[in-house]
Amino acid sequence: MGKIIKGIPASPGISIGKVYLYKENELFIDTSEAKNLEIEKDKLLHGRDLTKEQLLRIREKTAKSLGEDKAAIFDGHITLLEDEDLFDEVVELIEDENITAEYALEQGINGYCEMLANLEDAYLRERAADLKDIGKRWLYNVTGTEIVDLSNLPKDSVVITKDLTPSDTAQLDLNNVIAFVTEIGGKTAHSSIMARSLELPAVVGTGSVCSEVATGMDIIVDAIEGIAIINPSEEEFKTYTAKREEYLAEKELLKQLKDKDAVSKDGIKVGAWANIGSPKDVPGLLRNGAQGIGLYRTEFLFMNNDRFPSEEEQFEAYKTVAESLEGKPVTIRTMDIGGDKSLPYMELPKEENPFLGWRALRVCLDRPEILKTQFRALLRASAFGYIKIMLPMIISLDEVRKSRALLKECMEELRAEGIAFDENIQLGIMVETPAVCFRAASFAKECDFFSIGTNDLTQYTLAVDRGNEKISHLYNSYNPAVLQAIKCAIDGAHAGGITISMCGEFAGDENATAILFGMGLDAFSMSAISVPRIKKNIMSLDKKECEKLVERVLEQTTAQEVLEVVAEFNKTVYGK
Repeated sequence: MGKIIKGIPASPGISIGKVYLYKENELFIDTSEAKNLEIEKDKLLHGRDLTKEQLLRIREKTAKSLGEDKAAIFDGHITLLEDEDLFDEVVELIEDENITAEYALEQGINGYCEMLANLEDAYLRERAADLKDIGKRWLYNVTGTEIVDLSNLPKDSVVITKDLTPSDTAQLDLNNVIAFVTEIGGKTAHSSIMARSLELPAVVGTGSVCSEVATGMDIIVDAIEGIAIINPSEEEFKTYTAKREEYLAEKELLKQLKDKDAVSKDGIKVGAWANIGSPKDVPGLLRNGAQGIGLYRTEFLFMNNDRFPSEEEQFEAYKTVAESLEGKPVTIRTMDIGGDKSLPYMELPKEENPFLGWRALRVCLDRPEILKTQFRALLRASAFGYIKIMLPMIISLDEVRKSRALLKECMEELRAEGIAFDENIQLGIMVETPAVCFRAASFAKECDFFSIGTNDLTQYTLAVDRGNEKISHLYNSYNPAVLQAIKCAIDGAHAGGITISMCGEFAGDENATAILFGMGLDAFSMSAISVPRIKKNIMSLDKKECEKLVERVLEQTTAQEVLEVVAEFNKTVYGK
């Protein structure tokens, strides 16, 4: 028996190959007093220029191998690199503390990364990895340390490393690299996103795998279960060779579902949508057969700016996506920033408890000019496709009413200006607080649709900070209380005559499909790569059987009991 290393499945697949242990050259940071401040500032600038040149080359290579949508990641990297606030801050450190360029840069990067790492949103939190990637490359160039080349590895290499950055991932030669395993990282890190686009099996967050391996060892990567097997036995080789063939055959079958609707055995159709963060994500969702967008996160327009994005900038981003979807629904969430998601130019206060603080719509209603600009851009874009507007972090009907009043005000302005828009545009809300779940039927009377955000709903229902490692084991969407809250929201939506979707991670959880379908969920929105498999699951289900499953599930008292009931049902239906 080989040694089994457990982690997080970031990009599905099964690979059998040889370990390539990737270790970077050691970086020496000179913490002694600077001898010449002008020389240090020149080093900083030269290092930045060299880093930009390298990133432009990597961008070009990525565009050729992965397309413009993934190459655009490096546009964001270059923007971060050219952030004058960061540069000026590092220069200030050099001058005020009389320290070397690399020491000052290390401090500046760490400060920014710490700010990002403490954000609530997992996607945003993991953008700290992007900044670390840029910062590390910049530091190497400032100190003149060689950067290890990953573009020429032996055939059938499985890259094992502490962390794989987007620029590392972009350099991998797919003719030779068949998988990667990292000690840290999550599903929403850019390297994981790129791995899924490359269809490269990846397991992340394994802990201390680097200390367990050496270059040249045999290894099996099961990125479906999220495990790596080091020095596997002959029997394990046979088992996983067969499992790999089975997976590839199923993958080919799933491709055939691209243009098919998600219709159950008894003829009930549900939406199979995808979540996106920017226009560059659209090709991936179309390739995987998503029938719409259940969540377009607009905060990245704000994060990648040193000022509020203008109406015109927002309009172009929304219009691009609306046109690309050719009449399919595009659900766009208004700005979800504030509290812990602070931006320098917003001058938001430091809060004791940002999870419960001044964020999202609360900020926008206090500063209506932000929301009005976004509403105008969304309305203008609605003339080019089927756009739906979604409000985050709702707890009261008063918030909905104030938002609708602002939307109507914007409509009147555009009419007066002779600018076209969808007169029947829908205004819906995220269901991510117990306050909405408890009174879902009342909210449904004044909203055009609901979308359940299970990430926050789970956190708020269980009073568990999902970013706190000490209690993260308590964060579980299968907790009966969370499932009851979800059902309450679905029942309330239908009682009020509106549709309800789900755009949290739970929607893409294969094990949960039958529960959510049985509860009456109208649409599932998830990572694009998950769409074909969720479609396949729906096609295997019968509504009445799933309703019986829901009854059994809600009788259970713990998350573990729920999972056991679900596993039994899924084995019967899917054969696994």
